[in-house]
Amino acid sequence: MARLDRLYAIAEELRRNAGHPVSAARLAERFEVSRRTIERDLDALRRAGVPLYAEPGRRGGAVLEPGGGGRVVFSLTAEEVTALLLAATAVRDLPFGDAGREAIERLLAALPSATRVEVERLRHRIRAVPAQPAPVRPAVRRAVQDAVRGAVAVNLRYVDRNGAMTSRTVEAHGFYGSADGWYLVGWCLLRDAGRIFRLDRIRSARITTRPIAARALDDVLGWVPQPVVPAGGSVN
Repeated sequence: MARLDRLYAIAEELRRNAGHPVSAARLAERFEVSRRTIERDLDALRRAGVPLYAEPGRRGGAVLEPGGGGRVVFSLTAEEVTALLLAATAVRDLPFGDAGREAIERLLAALPSATRVEVERLRHRIRAVPAQPAPVRPAVRRAVQDAVRGAVAVNLRYVDRNGAMTSRTVEAHGFYGSADGWYLVGWCLLRDAGRIFRLDRIRSARITTRPIAARALDDVLGWVPQPVVPAGGSVN
């Protein structure tokens, strides 16, 4: 688990136990890290403004003040925020792209004034040519995003590379991005096999209530000619 993800998860664990101590040993076991790592994480949360205090004793631990379990704000440097802006700019029509752009706007609005000024200075010193894949129909993008998030099947009308149109029901397992665009990674019930469907070739998508079978994403994706990485992860 990445450190930022762990910080959020620790904050959520403390929020669930607000007013009651949670020991570093318990958190270390929960997140499979050392107690020293947990102590550094707790210190980072305090410095980020999370209202924590330490309760001593055998049954003591970190305590989130009652009423302090609301929004947690983490301090980001101007360089970190600029990197996020570049990532949001580099690819258009990506899955959950609209949500990402909205999140960036909220992040910029919440920055301290000095950080925001530095971000503006840095971003105006960078030029990028965004990737320009074929446009994806907004209704299609929303439907496949909802299907992946809800782990359900979706009914597609799809045009293949030869121009043939087919209708099929597909288990929506995830997304695959390459230089030529974004694909839905799905288990095609028509072919009873894993397939990828380029989003701009999907003519219509209708979400269903049919739950998908439990399958590993990489098994459904199968072989592709390039190394692939999970979002925020390392090369497989």
